Amino acid sequence: MRKKKAYLEMLLKDEIVEGVAERPFISRKARTSLYEIVQALHHAAKNPDISALALSIEPLNTGWARLSDLRRAISKFRRSGKQVYCFLQEGGNAEYYLASASDRVFMPPAAHLHLVGLSAETFFFRNVLERFGIEAELFSMGEYKSAAEMFTRMGMSEPAREQLERILDDSFEELCRALEDRGFSREDSTALMDDGPYTAREALARKLVDGICYQDELAGKMEEILGKKARAVAAARYRAGDGLVRRILTFRRSRIAFIDVTGHIETGESRRNQAGREMAGADTIRKFLDHAERSKITRAIIIRIDSPGGSGIASDLIWRKISIVNKKKPVVVSFGDVAASGGYYIAAPAGRIIAEPTSITGSIGVLAGKFVARGLIENLGIRREAIVRGKHAGYDSAFTKFTPDEEEKLRQQLSEFYREDFVKKVAEGRRISEQEVDEAGRGRVWTGKRAVENRLVDELGGLMEAVQRARESARIPEHAKVRVVHYYRHRKLWERLMPGMRPPLLALDLIERMERLATQGILLEMPFSIRIR
Repeated sequence: MRKKKAYLEMLLKDEIVEGVAERPFISRKARTSLYEIVQALHHAAKNPDISALALSIEPLNTGWARLSDLRRAISKFRRSGKQVYCFLQEGGNAEYYLASASDRVFMPPAAHLHLVGLSAETFFFRNVLERFGIEAELFSMGEYKSAAEMFTRMGMSEPAREQLERILDDSFEELCRALEDRGFSREDSTALMDDGPYTAREALARKLVDGICYQDELAGKMEEILGKKARAVAAARYRAGDGLVRRILTFRRSRIAFIDVTGHIETGESRRNQAGREMAGADTIRKFLDHAERSKITRAIIIRIDSPGGSGIASDLIWRKISIVNKKKPVVVSFGDVAASGGYYIAAPAGRIIAEPTSITGSIGVLAGKFVARGLIENLGIRREAIVRGKHAGYDSAFTKFTPDEEEKLRQQLSEFYREDFVKKVAEGRRISEQEVDEAGRGRVWTGKRAVENRLVDELGGLMEAVQRARESARIPEHAKVRVVHYYRHRKLWERLMPGMRPPLLALDLIERMERLATQGILLEMPFSIRIR
């Protein structure tokens, strides 16, 4: 008996996360895992029973590198000879970038398409600190290391503006290339974004979409191309999960360990910060690497990095562990939206580094200093007395400025860490000269595309490319099946109950960043609060 034709039904909305998606007990706001989506599309492209994809896109909250990986997976599905129909409920640049990989795009009549070009924003808080009597004494190694500028300046320095312009140019170019799939030239794409935003009918007239309909009518569109008896297969059910039976049946199968480094890199265990953001703990990451190294059936390790950096000592501890493990088992690093400063530092010893064209990386440079709140306590009418022993006893004090000797000592320590640790370790891991690292360094931030050109990255690609390179490095035959095993921390009960609940982020992010700068030594962080939308 002939099987009914089937099509994959997939909904993308809200946040697409790295690693293992949270499964909440109470909250209905479950997150979606990037790996699960890409894997589902990968398997569906090879499945002869799946003839098409019905893709629904609602407003997304995710970075451009993750979007790039998703778009590549959709394009590969389409190149396998299967059609993709997309229903775009509402969206802007990011949503349309994804939708443009489809054969046909539809929108509801009352929708708007906010295709208006890209913008990048940074925030500066010097005036706010001065009003409270707080002064930032922060020092960087590298003229492009602009992470401290948000506290020390009222606008971008020329080096910071230069690198941000370059990142925006590359991201805009990637968006224009995506519009080529719709038949638009580079000039057409720019003109379309200059004329936006659009109503659904205006988008149809400009050939940005192919039709106007409601989501419930998309099933009828699929029946038109596949026949009346076409059945929908939900992507959530199609994904090959790691249930108990599957784990038993594949227990002895060769494994590839998959370890996520998500969020700021800190000492201790992985956790969430006060603002609800993920923090990658050096102890947790090293335990995962230890386990993967000892496992006899684990043949290779993939480290997925989505981190702007963080603590210098935490980054160095992870670097050391990866250096040791890579001598015994191949380590492949895959970059997400951001893998900069400490996020790049830990990637340097890997056997191969893969990035998306729009991944933000580099930022090879260091930062240190403190905040002086002497003006604040004076404004509050607080009288302070201190008794000290030792010339530099007030070095870490939040109530005294650095002396000239202390400032000079701090600058020397930053220079030493930059040249003797960061530059040398990148040069060793990437097999390039220290001069080449310095020319690409001094705090410069690069897109993945440019990082390939200056040899900081080996190739462009995403999760499936990382899995393929891990197989090749471990010399696993193409026909042999492997099991990709994700390592992840077990989340606290409150996180599983209400993962969608987050306190206001900007103020808490600001406070936590000030706390890190005040309490930690050398930091490896990229410029803060860059948002491209």
